[in-house]
Amino acid sequence: MKRLARDEKGQALVLTLLLLLIGSLILTPALNFMGTGVKSGQVYEQKNAEIYAADAGVEDALWHIRNDLVEDLIGEGYDEYDYSFPYSYPYDLSVNGKNVTVTIQNIWIPKDIPDPSPPTPSEAGQIIADEKLLIIGYPSSSESTYTIKIVYNWDTTAERNALKVKTIGIWLSPGFEYEDGSCDLDGYYSDEDISLYKGGTAVVWTFDSQPTLKSFPGGTPDTDPSPLVETFTFQYTGPEGQIPELVSSWVDTTGVTGITYSWDDSIRLYKIVSEAGGVQIEAYGAKTKFRKLKSTISSDYTVAGNRLSQATATSGNDRYYRNKLYAESDSTILRIGLEEVFESGSAPPGYIPEEAIIEDVYLYWSGWIDYHYVVEEPEEVCRWVFRWPGGWQWECHWEEGWQWNEIPDLKYPSSPTEENLTTLVEESAKVNIAKFGVDGSVQTITADKWQTVNTYDCSQAEDSWVYSCFADITDLVVSGGMTVREYIEEAMKSAGSGTIDFTVGHADEVRNLPRPGYDEYYFDLDGDGSTGYPLATPAHERPGESYRTRYQWSYAGWSLIIFYRSPGLAQRQLYLFDDLRYRSYLGGGDDPEFTISGFLAPPVITEDDTSHLTYFVGEGDWFYAGSSIKVNNNWLSDPPGNPEDNVFNCYSNALPPLTLPRNTDGVDVDTFVLPEGCILPYDTQATITLKTTTEIYNLVYIILSFRSELTTGGIITNYAIKII
Repeated sequence: MKRLARDEKGQALVLTLLLLLIGSLILTPALNFMGTGVKSGQVYEQKNAEIYAADAGVEDALWHIRNDLVEDLIGEGYDEYDYSFPYSYPYDLSVNGKNVTVTIQNIWIPKDIPDPSPPTPSEAGQIIADEKLLIIGYPSSSESTYTIKIVYNWDTTAERNALKVKTIGIWLSPGFEYEDGSCDLDGYYSDEDISLYKGGTAVVWTFDSQPTLKSFPGGTPDTDPSPLVETFTFQYTGPEGQIPELVSSWVDTTGVTGITYSWDDSIRLYKIVSEAGGVQIEAYGAKTKFRKLKSTISSDYTVAGNRLSQATATSGNDRYYRNKLYAESDSTILRIGLEEVFESGSAPPGYIPEEAIIEDVYLYWSGWIDYHYVVEEPEEVCRWVFRWPGGWQWECHWEEGWQWNEIPDLKYPSSPTEENLTTLVEESAKVNIAKFGVDGSVQTITADKWQTVNTYDCSQAEDSWVYSCFADITDLVVSGGMTVREYIEEAMKSAGSGTIDFTVGHADEVRNLPRPGYDEYYFDLDGDGSTGYPLATPAHERPGESYRTRYQWSYAGWSLIIFYRSPGLAQRQLYLFDDLRYRSYLGGGDDPEFTISGFLAPPVITEDDTSHLTYFVGEGDWFYAGSSIKVNNNWLSDPPGNPEDNVFNCYSNALPPLTLPRNTDGVDVDTFVLPEGCILPYDTQATITLKTTTEIYNLVYIILSFRSELTTGGIITNYAIKII
């Protein structure tokens, strides 16, 4: 060995054997460890992908909740008042190569009141639809104070006096807590129960004595008419400078048949379950959805419209008389980019945001009908003539000339009934039918509803009448087999045309159609033919004479309302009032003051959240001043075009300026920003005053519009990941 060491022969073999020995001891475990790491990494990567995929499902559901699209997503079978089971997406999402299944379930909030779903959710839906008992909440002007308002729309005094309260409850979203004993009903209730509940805090006040609602402090006097309104407040604690956006409330009652409980339907809570592979995520999303009362529409809107008659004279007395009748007229709606709308907060008049979702499309047309006409026929002329030798004699003879005649079937009935008015509108006048078209594709439509008013207040216009017609054309099939709704949506897409021309006018059925027995009651239609069944009787006169005063009542026009939603934009709460009202400076017509109700004004969040009023008025004149509109003692104006003392002046600021150069003779479609404080948050009614001193006009519709609270969906009250 010494000799081998000295010669250094065989040492490499020894070292090699040692290395092989050590390697055999280390390499196998190392390879096993590396294999385990690779497998673990693959599992970890797969689970991460599944978690992210499931999380994407939650975010998708929250997006639909935030933008109020749950019903559109689930489709047929979804019931917003069914709290008993989860609704599945109608399709699987594909994220990171994983199939994701998502369910959304409505969550019942009122504590100690059983879920009304079994066996059917109709009970809950009917309570909301009846609107007999409403309960709503909103931040008070005092710091860290919240107000609850109960509105009871009673029918009889007995009902008013009989409704009793068993419990009242509230639910505050996470981050806010109720301040013990701060409710100003303290001493009135017998028990106050505070508990953690569905991710937030619930407070239930119990009234063992079951007092009547009208006996609560802070309510309306017994002498006031319906509704009965009671309010109370409580205080809360939470993050400094913040107010709770999600506060639900409910009331449990007894004493009146059919009224058992009610709750604040504007607060919605949803449970979301999203699964991808072996991962399940459970989350909760809450949202404020302002309560949609019977007469309100939750969307934004734009309007179109035009005149169907015009005075050809621009000066002198003849300018008062609309003697030209149009066969039809057009109005254009244009697309506007979302970025431009985001900057301003809303689309300008005559525009719809790209990719908008159309909710409803309503068409109104209106005019004045008279029963007089001029006929060319001999007239018997009688006079005293001196004859010799007989003296003065009364002699008559026939002379050629133009005479005034009447059509009895067009006179307003002295005793109007549904039957004789139907005959007047649909048979004698045929004003319930009209032409409607989009981009040149036209058809005849029939009104879903019509109204009439007798212009009885002036002897010059006695027994003539005005009308308004309404048609819901949302699902009317037009060009290419698409409905009006679909046609507008396609045109407003980023790849669409971006423009639509609407046409309204005389139906083809009455074009060149004379009136049997009254051939002279036949008027030229500017643009195409003539008719004995005009949408309005134009001004006409006997040759060589001036127009009769009655023809200052003449007008014809139309307006289209398009209600739409645009995801990502704040929506509006709209109230549509469309009872035809006739106003006259002569003292006749409808009451100048009336009340609109059935809405719930939301809170004003920022200075940009304004309330608007839009109207369609017929027979306004720019040369007659003294026409004004007032809302809750606030006169409306938009100078210089619409001054306060002459708002019904044929200057339509709500119509697309590119379509019509502000010349809507006899038609006013205007929008006004309501003054601050005109409508207060959570108001439920408003008083409208229509003033006139030298004017006659006809109100066809009013839209009262409130900016809704910016969408608040996506508040997570619980978020749990489960490996399954």
